[in-house]
Amino acid sequence: MKRIILSCLFLFSIYTLAFAQDSIPAASDSLNLKAESADAKASSDPAVIAYNEGDFRKAIEILEIQKKEQLENGLESSQLYYNLGNAYFRVNDLAHARLNYERALLLNPGDRDTRHNIDYLSTKIEDKILVADTFFLSIWFTAVQNLFSSNVWSVIAIVTFLLFMVCLVGFFFSRLIVVKKAAFYIGIVSLIIVILANVFSFRQKNKIEHRDTAVIMAGSASIMSSPDINSKELFILHSGTKVYITKEDRSWFEIEIDNGNVGWVQREKLEVI
Repeated sequence: MKRIILSCLFLFSIYTLAFAQDSIPAASDSLNLKAESADAKASSDPAVIAYNEGDFRKAIEILEIQKKEQLENGLESSQLYYNLGNAYFRVNDLAHARLNYERALLLNPGDRDTRHNIDYLSTKIEDKILVADTFFLSIWFTAVQNLFSSNVWSVIAIVTFLLFMVCLVGFFFSRLIVVKKAAFYIGIVSLIIVILANVFSFRQKNKIEHRDTAVIMAGSASIMSSPDINSKELFILHSGTKVYITKEDRSWFEIEIDNGNVGWVQREKLEVI
């Protein structure tokens, strides 16, 4: 029983690491719009129709209206953001494409099409920033967390908690040694999954409620040493680059990029994801 459990955990770990290291597709079928219907061409969605006819700007106009209506009702759709990202990418507006892809991924972190498209778009962005070294356990933890959204992790937590309760009943009330052993080991694994699923769900929800990432929207943005236009320029970032917001001071944001460099940028140069 121990070997089976350890083998399952090992295979699961290998899978999540492989998921985190997916290669960029050479040609992306994921640049098509997602429609409610399984067949996008048969969809009555005017945005999908315009997109399939090659009228990408009309598709953007329709999707932006749909997005505005959803936001007014307090709603957000990862599918709509994904479609907007594809439409903006088709007109070579990489900043808005990246912004919408990132918003789609924030709401649905397990969507591989969105993740692939972000990786593909990153090859088109002018700034090529090397990611600072990260402890492998942190990479593994984040990869597992990003398999599902907050709601899915919540469901997993509830289901595995019920399984844990069943194991408790089996362990304390069964007279069969085999059942007791099985209930014990399965119960331990279930409890671990319950804890992790709750942690992942909380972290995913917190990322949505407290958004601390942004995309550079200006063609170029000077990153300064302090929140002052007359301070020293440290480096320049270009449209489509993702940054992490660490502080806010009036009309300025302190940002950090993947290689660890930090500086201040004017609020108007970026848009929060």
